[in-house]
Amino acid sequence: MLPVNYGGHAAYQYTFVSEFLALFPDPFAVPKQTWDIIVKFWYLDLSETDTIMQEFYSLLGKPATRFPSCLLRSYLLSIMLKVDSITEWSRLLKITPLYAILSGFPADDTPDVGTFYDFFNRLWQSDKDNYISQIKHKKAKPEKGKKRGDKTPCDTDSAAAKLLPLMQRIHLPNNNPFFLVFRLYKAQFLDESVRRGLVNPCHISLVGDGTPLETARLERFKRICNCPKGSDCGCKRKFSQPDCNWG
Repeated sequence: MLPVNYGGHAAYQYTFVSEFLALFPDPFAVPKQTWDIIVKFWYLDLSETDTIMQEFYSLLGKPATRFPSCLLRSYLLSIMLKVDSITEWSRLLKITPLYAILSGFPADDTPDVGTFYDFFNRLWQSDKDNYISQIKHKKAKPEKGKKRGDKTPCDTDSAAAKLLPLMQRIHLPNNNPFFLVFRLYKAQFLDESVRRGLVNPCHISLVGDGTPLETARLERFKRICNCPKGSDCGCKRKFSQPDCNWG
């Protein structure tokens, strides 16, 4: 059943203060680095997440005990603390009361791994695990420099010159699998930044450089053809993570 958060962000702040003082009677004993994180999440109002995601919960059944705003806040906290394993993060929530109450959970009642993955499944609006088909061709390797130490030639005509027309031509449908993630980002981060004057929508410029940047994970695939092993055939491969790529 859908969760209803009547108190919103004010309720989160009130509960956090009462539980924080119970854990730390002397707040000055908390390190400054920890206070920096606390202040950021104190002002991070994610209560609109509960309203936006109501339509993705059933109207019947047992009421949800975990607010989507708390699950999202907890996931953002794990990213800030550089914890990239949900299993590890679930364990840390159970043994670190500060992480629990900063997420919005009672210190003695934190979500398990399955609760986080149920939340992720609601964010990913598709029955398929991947946006792109697992069966596809390998990417062509870029031409390397002719001499040892030379940089890879920049094919400006085939890359940069085609980027803008491509972006103008392609329009993601409203029902794409990750539209809910974009909706949450726009409502709670982008629009809020514009409202506070941090972003001026009338003066936005996009700037890029040639810095190599890893944007995802290394492509992993296996052969599905009967070509001899070791041959560099052009047949399609089966990718375990087809949405991942290199930047």
